[in-house]
Amino acid sequence: MITNVHRRLLTGLTTVFCLLFASTALAQAIRNGQKFWDGSVLYTAKVTDNGTVMMSGIGQHEGGFRFQLSKDYSKEERYCLSADAPDAILPVRGELGWTVDYIRQQGMNFLAIRKPNGDVCHTLVLTPDNLQNCIAQEKFAEEQPVSDIITGMLLNTTYLSRIPRLRLRLMRNEILARHGWTFQSQDLKDLFESQPWYHPVADNNSIKLNIIEQTNIQLIKSEEGLSDEVRGYVPKAEDFPGGLADDGRGPDEIEENDHLDDGDAPIDPHSQGTVVQYDGEQYIRVTTAEQFVNSIISGINILVAKDTEINLTPLLDDASKWNTHWHLWCPEGGTNVGEGQAIFSEEVFDGRQLTIANYKQIVIRGEGNSRIVVEPRYAFSLNFKNCEQIYIQNLTIGHTEGGNCLGGVIGVQGGWRININNCDLYGCGTYGLELNNTRDFSMYDSNIHDCTYGIMLLHDVEFAKFERCDFFHNREFTLIDGHNSNLTFYGCRFYANSGDSPLFGLDKEFYMADCEVYHPTENLGAIHLADQSGAKNLFSENPLTPNIKPRGIGPK
Repeated sequence: MITNVHRRLLTGLTTVFCLLFASTALAQAIRNGQKFWDGSVLYTAKVTDNGTVMMSGIGQHEGGFRFQLSKDYSKEERYCLSADAPDAILPVRGELGWTVDYIRQQGMNFLAIRKPNGDVCHTLVLTPDNLQNCIAQEKFAEEQPVSDIITGMLLNTTYLSRIPRLRLRLMRNEILARHGWTFQSQDLKDLFESQPWYHPVADNNSIKLNIIEQTNIQLIKSEEGLSDEVRGYVPKAEDFPGGLADDGRGPDEIEENDHLDDGDAPIDPHSQGTVVQYDGEQYIRVTTAEQFVNSIISGINILVAKDTEINLTPLLDDASKWNTHWHLWCPEGGTNVGEGQAIFSEEVFDGRQLTIANYKQIVIRGEGNSRIVVEPRYAFSLNFKNCEQIYIQNLTIGHTEGGNCLGGVIGVQGGWRININNCDLYGCGTYGLELNNTRDFSMYDSNIHDCTYGIMLLHDVEFAKFERCDFFHNREFTLIDGHNSNLTFYGCRFYANSGDSPLFGLDKEFYMADCEVYHPTENLGAIHLADQSGAKNLFSENPLTPNIKPRGIGPK
């Protein structure tokens, strides 16, 4: 929610970024000493006698940014990109010879670099501020919900570089939807009609966009055509605090700004999932490993398509798909997780595993008969580091081959509130779960079975709850091995596990109610630490009791 104070700040920000001047007080050409901000570099103009503008810039950590604007005398406010050497590397989006317009409309003052087709690909706004103030106001803009600024503030490539390409396509559509644009595509109609602010008009030709909206649409469209590596895309939670699933926007449908017809084909359909409405919410449906990894974004709901098995290993082994800023290729033991969000292809003894670091508010859900697997026996199927509010639902997760493994099924290190619901975690993983230094973990209506070392391994876990879960066919060592961890089991069943293995290897009191335990009494382990003051538990000596019947838990 934007407060009145925030609105005043945004108003001031728009004023600074676009610099409201009286039309009669400013010449039509760039003047000597004027400053322009492109989101990361503050440029100062030096105008030569022949009208060429030398732009010299400084950023937060370095200077030396330079490019030239040569005067196009066919139009007073028009320039073209130039340089003092033919092989010069331009610090802005564009190529030598591309048009640069000095736009002064509706109180806005900015430079727009245009591609040959006329679309804006880079913006620089006139500003009276110094570098420190520009950086501070840019940071403030990044902290606002996207929906609050896309129609009222001129965007830049620095801001857009923090947003995934799929999301860019959705942003463009919202600019139109805010004016009531009537979409032809059924999925867009469904998505926008679910928004309380959307009121479609009878005639799209009646819609008039202001100069900010026109420029933002063109700028976003240009950004979509670039690879993430060129864009420098590094998604972070703090870069997009308004959430990535709040706006309800659909696939790309906008053509040129002048007509804005429906029907654009999605960009790179093999690497992007499909936006769908499922169970009353917006998801990205994925069918391949690449789509799955590309959809891992804070605030996004991911839907693994029905009757789909996603084998992560071929993608994890393909070095050409990694080292693109936020997809990182790491040697064994080389995953240095800082505060930034990143997805790692991390080396283990016999292959690679997927490690997801510092993400939050993600749902990973199966549509039905949906599986996520890996091939290496030393790899976790999914590994989370310092993640928050991750919800894994209705999935079967494990390794492609049975036998002995030295890697678990799901690993959690740090973070909090990881929830697993209606899932099936199976071996050959060493443990179904390995939890370290995390809190508020929960697992409901799920199975852990056929793991080679045990059911779970826990260290320093501050509250973990298991409700209506079945643990069976696990073997070898202590089955529930926990150190300095607080556990609760409610309505769980332990059966058909190795009778020679201790069941509870815990060093702190744990709560246990309404559970069924089929395990030899002499190998119950630390059962004396169990608080059994709640609903009565059932104990039986026979792990292979025929009394166990399926009860409809696990994936649907």
